[in-house]
Amino acid sequence: MPRLIKRTIDRTGRGGDDRGAVSTLVAIVLGLGLLLGIGALVVDTGMLYVERAELQNGADAAALALAQDCGDADGCAPDAQQIATELAGDNDASDGKADASLVCGNTAAGFLTPCPADDAESSACLGSRPPAPGNFVEVRTTTRQDDDSTVLPPAFGKILRGDDYDGRGVLACARAAWGGPRAAVTLPLTISFCEWQYATGDGVDFAPAPPAPADASYERVLSVKADHGDPIPCPGSPSGGDLPGGFGWLANSDCEVDVDIDGSFSADPGVSGATCEQLLSVARTSGEPIMIPIFDVAQGTGSNATYQMHGFAAFVVTGYDLAGFKATSTLTGRKKCSSASSAAKCVFGYFTKDLVTTADTVLGGPDLGATTVQVIG
Repeated sequence: MPRLIKRTIDRTGRGGDDRGAVSTLVAIVLGLGLLLGIGALVVDTGMLYVERAELQNGADAAALALAQDCGDADGCAPDAQQIATELAGDNDASDGKADASLVCGNTAAGFLTPCPADDAESSACLGSRPPAPGNFVEVRTTTRQDDDSTVLPPAFGKILRGDDYDGRGVLACARAAWGGPRAAVTLPLTISFCEWQYATGDGVDFAPAPPAPADASYERVLSVKADHGDPIPCPGSPSGGDLPGGFGWLANSDCEVDVDIDGSFSADPGVSGATCEQLLSVARTSGEPIMIPIFDVAQGTGSNATYQMHGFAAFVVTGYDLAGFKATSTLTGRKKCSSASSAAKCVFGYFTKDLVTTADTVLGGPDLGATTVQVIG
């Protein structure tokens, strides 16, 4: 006899209860929509972050390059806007397209357009207002599409926001300043402010900056030990640089010292070392300026002497006559500090005005010829 199968019939006449299946399908559809929306948000936001980072690279590169250009002996280039746009594009890694929408700043020579006091786009900079008076350049970069649009089109944004959403603009901003350093890592040689004044005509008579040829008349003999025989109208003894008017070595490690003009630094009674010999040789061969600290107060003698720093000068080493190693002057051929004293030790060279890059430089010092660049926003 056939088996009787009992089937439950609901009130609507449909077999079984499908409400659970429908709820599951609805949940899946809604879940897929949510995931799609989150995916669209992640992709579009990621594109904006990538574009923003690349625009920032371009702005940083352009601001630093222009600040270096303005900080050297020749001053700012007249085509700053074009230079900034080219650098902004060169540093846009993905598509090479970026535009310098604004190049402005402040220089003593007035080569740059003054920056707006406050505007909507300044929020892309660190600090909405331009910095306090001083030399600086500001570069703002924006997206630049093939059709010259400055809007970054969305990948999936229209799914969430509709066909009216065409994307959004992206911009970045960088500021770089230049001027006299307040702190820097330098060669541990120091000269008095008085002697710097004598050598530069109180800061108005500098030798041309390299690669321009220097006149031998600008060469100075800076004492390290004993009198070199060249009279300098500064008070104190030049022997060892332990008093104003002298020239000496600072206590150092591997021939470098971290100098801040707000501090005082101990003297090193030693004349030099193997590392200093190498660094001086490289400086003499290259003919490029090095940064040396200038002191305005000195106390004590020998290893008990201390120097109070005043600023930093740009100095081109042309030769030296030191304990254990010598090099003739590239300008005058001079071999010795003085024929009057066999104990005299010195460095030959001349002061100039130029951009000098060295480690850990911080702006805020007087202008003694050495200029450095720092990102400030």
